[in-house]
This record gives sequence, structure tokens and C-alpha cells, in this order.
Amino acid sequence: MRTVVHLLALIVLFAPAAHAACPVDGVQVFPVPGAVVPVNTRFLLEGLGAFSSKVAELPGRVLRLQSDGHEVEVRIQRGWSSTLGRSTVILRPSGPLKPGLVYTLRLDDVLPGAKVLNGAGSSLPEWHSGRGQDVARPRWLKQPAVSEGLFRRTRDGTERFVKLRMALSEDSPAYMVVTLWRRGEDMAPQHYFTPLHDGVALVGHDACSGAFALEDGKSYRAKLEVFDAAGNTAPTAPALQFEAPVATQESR
Repeated sequence: MRTVVHLLALIVLFAPAAHAACPVDGVQVFPVPGAVVPVNTRFLLEGLGAFSSKVAELPGRVLRLQSDGHEVEVRIQRGWSSTLGRSTVILRPSGPLKPGLVYTLRLDDVLPGAKVLNGAGSSLPEWHSGRGQDVARPRWLKQPAVSEGLFRRTRDGTERFVKLRMALSEDSPAYMVVTLWRRGEDMAPQHYFTPLHDGVALVGHDACSGAFALEDGKSYRAKLEVFDAAGNTAPTAPALQFEAPVATQESR
């Protein structure tokens, strides 16, 4: 029971829309608003629901990061699209932030009215700039491994996740880009990102949408790339193999 409760808490953290009525329209940003970021940080902007297509159309546009007496242009570059209705773009500031300031991302320049779902409902997310640049690669203390899975039915549909656990020596927020294949089947791979929190990444989907489509009991192979907020990459980790969680008799 304790494991199930812990997994449900992680789903709320990684997918804030999981228990709301579908559809959910808005955006999420990485790193999470309020975090301390290096002065050479970059950001990810994810669109959900009606904002998925709007975010996917943003590459080539320019945003602004504003602080007291300092402004940085942020160029929007192409990222990834999931098979379950999510799109993510990469936000690259044109120059370093100044240390020790609070920066606001003017999302309203390109997405007026967008609600930041992982930012307490704000439409203008903020971060604290750290003391300097992050130029060091993340270092593995424990390479990624499959930990456990979860299948659950809700009033809106089903949730299916696989939890990956790892340990990094890294001060900045980190995320993982996963390329996922169905083993033994000639299908195009899924390619998307998932954030890391306390050494845990969730691969799967909630009842409304998701980063990765997992089918009941199917076998998958996952190639993992880990990045910190400054874009430094961890050493290559071995690919993982797992089976998607199967619905229990009680959940059918």
C-alpha cells in the first residue's frame, strides 16, 4: 500500500492534470517555476489539450525573460511531440542571466491566456538565477533501472506508468529524453521527454494524455538521454527493457 501511495504522489507531481476532468488546456514548464537555475539555463515548454498545437507552432518565435533592470531574448526551437496529445519546445536564452535575480518568462507574448499548470495557475512563471554557469556534465552515481509500474482506472480513463530510478551527481534540475520502441514490432519509435525528481522518472500516460503510449503487457525497449537544465548531457546509459503494467483483475 505504501508503494502505491508513493506512486500516486509522483503522478500528481509529474502530471498535474492526471486527476482533473478531461480535457485539460494549458502549459507546463521545466524547470518547475520557482526553481533555482544556472545563469546559462534553458527551458522546456509543454502544451497540453488545446495548447498542444499552439506550442508546436511556436518554433522561430521569440520570448522575453525579464528581471529588475535586465531582459534576455529567448528563442523558441523545435522539441518533441508525443503520440498522446502533448508537444514540447526548447527555449534558449540568447545570453546568460545575471546571478541572484528573479526572472519572469513573458509567455503572454506568444500564448496570451495560457495557464501554467505546474506553476500554481500563474500565466507568468518565474525562476531564481543561481550564482554562475553550469558547465559540468551530470555524473552517474547509479545508472537508470526499472523500478516498478502502476495501472489504475479513473473516471476519465486509465493511467499506466513505469517508474525508472537512478542517482545523479548534479546540482541543476534534470530531465530525460526517451526513445521508446515496441519490441519485436515494426513500428515508429516514440520520442519525448520526462523530468527527473529525486532520481525518479515516470514513463507512461495519465487518463487525459501523456508522454508515452503504453499498451497492456507489451514489451518495450527504451534508449535514455539525460540532460541538466544547462543542456549538459550525462554519459550514455544502457538501454532498458520492460513490460508495460498489466491491468489487475480488480481494475478490469
